[in-house]
Amino acid sequence: MKIIKSILIAFSMYSRIPVLQFKWEEEEYSHAISFLPFVGIVIGGLEIGVWRLCCSFGVPLFVTALLLCLVPMVITGGFHLDGYMDVCDALSSYSGRERSLEIMKDPHIGAFAVIGFARFGLLFVMSAYLLVFSGEGKPDHMGIYQFALLFVFVRALCGVLSLVLPKAKSDGMLSREAGMTTQADFMFLTLIASASGLFMVYVNMVSGGLCFAALLVFCFYYSFICKKRFGGVTGDTAGMFIARGELIGLLVLAVYFFVVRI
Repeated sequence: MKIIKSILIAFSMYSRIPVLQFKWEEEEYSHAISFLPFVGIVIGGLEIGVWRLCCSFGVPLFVTALLLCLVPMVITGGFHLDGYMDVCDALSSYSGRERSLEIMKDPHIGAFAVIGFARFGLLFVMSAYLLVFSGEGKPDHMGIYQFALLFVFVRALCGVLSLVLPKAKSDGMLSREAGMTTQADFMFLTLIASASGLFMVYVNMVSGGLCFAALLVFCFYYSFICKKRFGGVTGDTAGMFIARGELIGLLVLAVYFFVVRI
């Protein structure tokens, strides 16, 4: 029962999916981050469902791409994009650690956040269209299945990094969550990350391997930039990791399958 409550808490925190309301106990709340990849499972499943429906009804490819882009935004409510935009503002300010943290905490958005979001949105839609175009309306397009797995893989990696990297703020939500986790949470997230990453490779060795490698490199970049600019990770940087991680993975898959198609 405690595990079920922890899963419901995770969906309540990291998605817009309605869940049963109940009092959150500290022990159940402490494991919520472990089930962050479960939100990715739902998003990935819906992506596959939308793709197959669009193929069945002959929906135009560009509309299909837009629908695939909308799925994660509808499920999460743009939760991670909010963090991404805050980090864009902070990084573009070229300020010191304390000022950068203040900028991320500010509820207002700056010009660099808008520019960053526009750049992100255009790249995401472009990549989604390339991936859809390379599938030629075939329901069994392997690229779509790897794209679906990407939502699980990135969230599992984010969970692992959130536990092992230093925290920028001792009073932040991420710091509180990570501080209550156990070794079992770390092992569980590592298992999910390994399983989802390896399954991407199993679906297609080349594209899966490229995607796996690109995201591992991004993990090192993320660790470096967070330590250098913010002194550690925060909830906003975690949102940035998920948003950029999904974009990087999608871009790799889109380019690979488009080149193979040519």
